[in-house]
Amino acid sequence: MFTTASTSLKTALRPIAVSCLALSALSACVTTPQADTSVADAAPEASFSLSNAVKYQRQSKEYPLLSAYVYKQATAALPATFENQQTPAVIVLDVDETVLDNSLYQEERESKGLGYSSESWNAWIKREEATLVPGVDKFLTTVIERGGKIALITNRDKTLDSHTWNNLLAMGLPLTPSNTCIMGRLPADKEAVDHKYIVNDKDRRRNAVKQGSPACSLTNDTASEGWNKPHNIIMQIGDNIEDFQGVTQEDAYLPAILPEVGTSLFILPNPMYGSW
Repeated sequence: MFTTASTSLKTALRPIAVSCLALSALSACVTTPQADTSVADAAPEASFSLSNAVKYQRQSKEYPLLSAYVYKQATAALPATFENQQTPAVIVLDVDETVLDNSLYQEERESKGLGYSSESWNAWIKREEATLVPGVDKFLTTVIERGGKIALITNRDKTLDSHTWNNLLAMGLPLTPSNTCIMGRLPADKEAVDHKYIVNDKDRRRNAVKQGSPACSLTNDTASEGWNKPHNIIMQIGDNIEDFQGVTQEDAYLPAILPEVGTSLFILPNPMYGSW
């Protein structure tokens, strides 16, 4: 008794079933767009501010003005000639922040939120990209033109002296092994400190210059002969109080040092780092 009704119901539902199948097939063919999370998931690079010390060295007008002034005063204190002296005269200078400006290294490290490390510092030296401290080029040129000699006593590792030398020459300085002796630091320089005869870790090398036995890097037979005789240190220039002989940061007695400042001792500004 339900056969006709059932047949009619099936006939009525057939279009609906077909429509549902069609819709199901269509939905299966449609690809749902996926959100691009590559940008959203990428962590933004951290931004770190530079210290005032690095900003001062890199951006201020005061820094180059002061440095150039110090070297102008040092030039005025030089003898008119270095020739015909019984004991050859020599000017002793530090290298970093005295001859070469490494503020780019400091900026690069601080911009990444990093500080000094011996590994990154040595890598920087090998890049040979330091620039000159304002005023030093004219000063060194004047010393050499007047027949003077230069001893560069640096606390860079001595094994890196060739990179320091290349950097200096790339800056156009008229340095040769005969007029310039470069001496990086050896372990023995630190071990020799006894706070009596060797007060800081550059004293041993200064004494060697005075005694005629400096361990100059990048030398030759002719240059060695010229350096292997006693020399008279007439001027010391640096950015750290320990760039002066017989002085430490802790024990420096300023009233004794001050009378020599501007005549035989010259100090340059360096707010980025030091023995303090």
